[in-house]
Amino acid sequence: MGLRGDLGELPLPDLVEMTSVGGKTGRLVLFDEEDAVAGVLMFRGGRLVGARSGELAAEKAFYALLGLKTGSFDFDPAAELEEDEVNLPTESLLIEGMRRLDETYRLRRRLPAPAVVRYLGGDSEDPLETRLLGYLGPGARTVGDVVEGVLVGGDADEYDALHALSRLAAGGTVRVERPAETAGGDPLSGRPPQPELER
Repeated sequence: MGLRGDLGELPLPDLVEMTSVGGKTGRLVLFDEEDAVAGVLMFRGGRLVGARSGELAAEKAFYALLGLKTGSFDFDPAAELEEDEVNLPTESLLIEGMRRLDETYRLRRRLPAPAVVRYLGGDSEDPLETRLLGYLGPGARTVGDVVEGVLVGGDADEYDALHALSRLAAGGTVRVERPAETAGGDPLSGRPPQPELER
């Protein structure tokens, strides 16, 4: 028998813990508040054997989905599972996932999505930082744009992208200008926003 519900009433960490402790096997499909599929988790004997969320897979997908606070879920114990991609204990994933989620919230406060990232000069030996700099280019982009650009490819998540950006800022390779520092105009140009582009 399957289980359906609301993530507002039964949060994903609790649901995963129930699945783990109960040694359940099945597919858990997660839906966002607009009823679109946000991701899929697959369990065998209470262990995570597969996860997908957008382009992310395995642990990265699991960690990304832990941030889902609203929406619904559908656990189907009779679903035919694909071949195991991973075989991970959910308890340690939950602990690490919650730590990463807390750290991501702290990084979001320091590096909010509307803040502007400007390239100052230099490079990096770190592959993710190099990719971030390549996406940024010689101009400026918002933190949100940079993070979205880094996420393409599925081998990095928001946590990884924000950490890389934080390291680049600390090293003086980029400068991050928070929204208040752009004097209320268009954060990239400094001009007042265009009314037709406002949301």
